[in-house]
Amino acid sequence: MRVFLRSLAFCVALPLLGFMNGTASASEATNPPPQEVMQAIPGAHRLGGGTYTWFALHVYDAQLWSSADSKSFDYTRDPSWLELKYARDFKGAKIASKSRDEIEDMRPDLKDKTLDGWEKQMADIFPNVKEGQTLSALYQPGKGIQFFKDGKPIAALKDEALSKAFMAIWLDPKTSDPDFRRKLIGLSN
Repeated sequence: MRVFLRSLAFCVALPLLGFMNGTASASEATNPPPQEVMQAIPGAHRLGGGTYTWFALHVYDAQLWSSADSKSFDYTRDPSWLELKYARDFKGAKIASKSRDEIEDMRPDLKDKTLDGWEKQMADIFPNVKEGQTLSALYQPGKGIQFFKDGKPIAALKDEALSKAFMAIWLDPKTSDPDFRRKLIGLSN
């Protein structure tokens, strides 16, 4: 019964949050990363991006920056800046909950205790967002991940496993939306 209720909640929440499993289409670049990113990732350039929609509902525009090229980019190895510019309002706790669900789907080997801890950390970090606001993540292998709201730092985590798992939501080949991943990395138009 618990699995059924969780699946039902996931199906209901997914279109509201609009993470993966939607239709992706190409978009123009949104905003360049802040100067701090250019300093943290020398030679950073935009790899790709797209508009994420759930059916016809515009959820966010995304873009990915790195110093690597599209064909050799590896999110576990290459520093990167991922920006989501929201087209609607979302609660930070819902973003954390959906992030946990996406991580759990890709990593069924993780224990609930680990996932619960990560979800709590993300819920403590992620603010509510309004239409037009951005949430961004700067991932630097070996240093962890730093989160930004509208280009201003809001939190940093040194937990390498959580940092990689979070970036995997969009950038791992096992992501729930591989076509959107390809657009972010710049492998498709």
